[in-house]
Amino acid sequence: MKSRYYDLQHIKEIPIGDYLHACGIEPAKRYNGYALYHAPYREDPNASLKVDFRQNLWHDYGTSQGGSIIDLVMRMQGCSAYEAMAHLAEGKATTLAPFPFHREARIEQKRKEQRPSNTRRILSISEELPLHLQNYLREVRKIDLAVASPYLRHIRYEVGGREYSAIGFANCAGGYELRDDKTFKGTIAQKDISVVAGETNNSPLCIFEGFMDFLSYLTMKGKESISPSIVLNSVSNLPRAVAYLHEKGSDSVRAFFDNDEAGRQALQGIQSSGIKVEDMSQYYARYKDLNEYHVAQRTELKQVIPPRKRGLRR
Repeated sequence: MKSRYYDLQHIKEIPIGDYLHACGIEPAKRYNGYALYHAPYREDPNASLKVDFRQNLWHDYGTSQGGSIIDLVMRMQGCSAYEAMAHLAEGKATTLAPFPFHREARIEQKRKEQRPSNTRRILSISEELPLHLQNYLREVRKIDLAVASPYLRHIRYEVGGREYSAIGFANCAGGYELRDDKTFKGTIAQKDISVVAGETNNSPLCIFEGFMDFLSYLTMKGKESISPSIVLNSVSNLPRAVAYLHEKGSDSVRAFFDNDEAGRQALQGIQSSGIKVEDMSQYYARYKDLNEYHVAQRTELKQVIPPRKRGLRR
């Protein structure tokens, strides 16, 4: 059977936003010229799918995938490029029902609501950390509690009837990023970025992956004034951080990201949004992240992790 010819350029001009609307998929948040969606082809509580209405392109910050409407349909439908073009050219988007993923997700959510809850529930929030968490920050992470304590809370919570205790770092959604003195990292309530106002308005905004890196920065600065800062709390929150930067009119930032693939992709994600980025990870290139660098500088065991000659204070 002879394949049908489709006008590729014409198909690529079909607005992605219109297509998603026809599929019953609406933005989680709208901005000037673009919007953030919950990716319809995977679980995406952070709304990591950016659709640029001006360029008619999409990018998923959670998977680092993106492209034209054809690429999106291929991802959503699990089909070939030719099948995606046929799907779009024949106008199936206008009559397409919401994708099975959404129906299955809603069914699964109802099932979860009917099960015994394993959700973290806050028991209490207090300003003073217990001794074991103080020791963890001071001895293991080399954090100066004199400067860090105002940003931290002691969170007591329960899961499935069992009680736990953790360091809490507030985010913009009213939730807390959690860390204990062992290996646990998590979130209570909704996950989001954290924003710190800072004390110097004429310096570039600083952006960190996790709050332990931010606390390391605080400790390095000591009594010096700090710059306004954003803590991602997860690289999947990058679209929210970029949206915040655009809303505030920030055209340049200093990024203290991890020296791994996720950190490099986050750096590229900010750069691709048109914001100038100073990559501060160059100053701790031999280390996993800023905290590891900081610990190496504070410990006497420098032969284990040789320190770099250049410091981070600027």
